[in-house]
Amino acid sequence: MQQLTPLVHDFNLDGCWSAVIDEGTPGLARVNQPLTQLLGTWLAAHVTILCDTASFLLIIHDHHQKLAIPGRISPGTSQPYDIKLDGWPVNNSAALMAIVQKYL
Repeated sequence: MQQLTPLVHDFNLDGCWSAVIDEGTPGLARVNQPLTQLLGTWLAAHVTILCDTASFLLIIHDHHQKLAIPGRISPGTSQPYDIKLDGWPVNNSAALMAIVQKYL
């Protein structure tokens, strides 16, 4: 089976991801489309983010495989919101990309 692999090594999601850190779930809902487009370009795959009140599901798929990673958004201690992806903290865009890469 072919694995999903990132195409671009230095890819910046700071603009979108900071909205999630600053606004929580409403921020994720607001940047959902541009964020999924950026991630889709980075991964050369289709990306969907399903949002709920304090949780979300990041779905990445191509013609060969599908990957779903659960996420949580909770009030932060050193910033407005803390975000976790499958239990791993992703409180900046570099951490988000590192955790996504762990699953690829």
